[in-house]
Amino acid sequence: MSLSSGALAELAAERRRLANEAWSALLAGGASCRLDGSLPAHEAAKLREGESVALGLVARRARREPSATAEAVLDGAAEAWAALPVPGQGRDWDAYRRGGEQALAGLRTVLTETA
Repeated sequence: MSLSSGALAELAAERRRLANEAWSALLAGGASCRLDGSLPAHEAAKLREGESVALGLVARRARREPSATAEAVLDGAAEAWAALPVPGQGRDWDAYRRGGEQALAGLRTVLTETA
């Protein structure tokens, strides 16, 4: 049984909620853009930030396109993620990109397992 786009939206939203909780805990009341790069939690926070953004793309696209297949929604969100401009280079933005890519890959695995 294949996952519907509505079920994909719910899964992406739940995973985003969890990523946001982890991101918030890592920030400890600070802002991502103000993190000191030397902090041990810095890279993990940027990873969670990227994860949250990518999962948000999936959830919004799935809600906007309820008749689309989950695969089409995920493909479109992956294209949108890849096209997002990244304001910098280096460890921060590598972690940000990696977080989004891992989140999308995780959803792709779910789709493969439910096909």
